[in-house]
Amino acid sequence: MRRLCFLAAAFVLWAPAASAQMMPDSTVQVVAYWNLGDKHHYRFESVKSDIVGTDTTIVDKSAEIVSFEVVAADEEKGYRVKVTSLESQFSDPMLEIIDRKWRERFGEEAYSFETGPFGDFQRVLPIEGLDEQRDALVQEIADGIIQKQGGTGDREQILDLARQMISQESLTLAVISEYAPLLLFHGGRFDLDREYEFQDETPSIFGSGQAITMDGRFWVDEELTDDYSAVLRLYKNADQEQLTPYLTALIGQLVGSLAEDEDEREQARQEVEKAYRDAAMTLEDFIFEEVHLGTGWPIQYHHTREVLIKIGGQEKEQLVEKTVTLLE
Repeated sequence: MRRLCFLAAAFVLWAPAASAQMMPDSTVQVVAYWNLGDKHHYRFESVKSDIVGTDTTIVDKSAEIVSFEVVAADEEKGYRVKVTSLESQFSDPMLEIIDRKWRERFGEEAYSFETGPFGDFQRVLPIEGLDEQRDALVQEIADGIIQKQGGTGDREQILDLARQMISQESLTLAVISEYAPLLLFHGGRFDLDREYEFQDETPSIFGSGQAITMDGRFWVDEELTDDYSAVLRLYKNADQEQLTPYLTALIGQLVGSLAEDEDEREQARQEVEKAYRDAAMTLEDFIFEEVHLGTGWPIQYHHTREVLIKIGGQEKEQLVEKTVTLLE
């Protein structure tokens, strides 16, 4: 998720560090006051569910214990944070294999990222040794997957998939997606009695590579915010009109996979478009975050994504819940 760097300067004011972040002018600022050697442990949990009527099926689940350690601190340049994965569990067999093979080569330490002087997420550092060990790691992952499948599967296809996942670019995007949201509001100063509107480009849920434009708003929860911590809430959504281009692209993908010649594609297109003609779809994101005001370390973070699809009178909901909790 991108930081809210697209917010207008009129309502996100950069402010110098102060002894407290609850300001006397009815505003709250979220700033990191970190020190070299600071170390905290967090529990990351993610659950993906499909809901049809009253039936709920968990389709994916993961949990991880991660430590964040400040390994560089500069008042002007910002901070460098080392991320270490201490424990992990994945219901997806492929992710479990990737995690195990990764640990065999790189151990627990995985990534480092840098922030600005206020704790705002800036960039992910390249993973040392990855380029030299990538080919061997990809081969080991492919071997592990084929073995898990009982010796079956297209090896070249599995290798291509592993290469896509094990690269500096894809891993950088994964780190940004996983850890940048925790610093979403860092560097901002916000009115307690105001809602801020924004527009965001969210990675496509259709796997097309196209971003989805979402309208959103965020605000400080004044009732839950005090001198100890600030609680911020964010909501964004994409409606049927915004999602239509992506549904159209999805139809094209389906047609391509269902038919080989032009006549078959045209027939398949008509059938798929008929099914989607009266379809409805919405996408909603809800974010809750609590940040300790004295230090700027996140205390808890919760992100819920709801995707609702109605086709031919049937309704299906996909629910993804991500929770991050400070352990110590």
